[in-house]
Amino acid sequence: MSRIIPKFLNDITHGDSIIYRGHANYEWELKPSIGRHFTRDWSEVVKYEIKSLEDFKKRAVPYIKVNPKTDIEWLCLMQHHGCPTRLLDFTSNPLIALFFASDPTTGKDGEVIAAKYSRSYENVSNDNLFNRPNSFAYYPPHITERIIGQSGCFVYARTPNAPLNGKQITKTSIPKSEKTEIRRELKELGISHSSLFPGVDGVCKDLNEELVLKLIIEDLF
Repeated sequence: MSRIIPKFLNDITHGDSIIYRGHANYEWELKPSIGRHFTRDWSEVVKYEIKSLEDFKKRAVPYIKVNPKTDIEWLCLMQHHGCPTRLLDFTSNPLIALFFASDPTTGKDGEVIAAKYSRSYENVSNDNLFNRPNSFAYYPPHITERIIGQSGCFVYARTPNAPLNGKQITKTSIPKSEKTEIRRELKELGISHSSLFPGVDGVCKDLNEELVLKLIIEDLF
């Protein structure tokens, strides 16, 4: 019977405007991938963001199943396939955030971040995509299976090289000593790599985790 998860759900912040993100290592900064290696004024980088987007739109067309209608949808697709963007992955489901925070292989305490941002479900104008005045939560159409499986959404970072912070951000610690049990409880609830990463990749991630957890439990890892 689940023991840790009810306490976690009782401790975290809830609300209609709250979204979540899990960090397997509490030391990780809440910063988009594109902003993690540049500390000067971000205005110097915007032209490279724009070029990266345009190059992706030209080169990815033969390989994609869905043709995005707006530039922010293109950014979502870039983020999905590993290109650095100013988007940061979040989810509307706190248990999915807990799954990512409970990776037992990091050897560190994790954390679940709860964030309160104004929402955008509509198309975001292409005209000022890289010059919007505020960060916001964006709920994309279901352009990939993972967005569906992970109840996915994004936070658009106004300044990508500055960590998201402020009163709209709260954090809940996930002790490393509890991670293995959390993963077991989440699996009982139907949350695993296979459910979050539909396809062969998810199956392989599950099999890999089963092996790693056995090694951890037997102190062979």
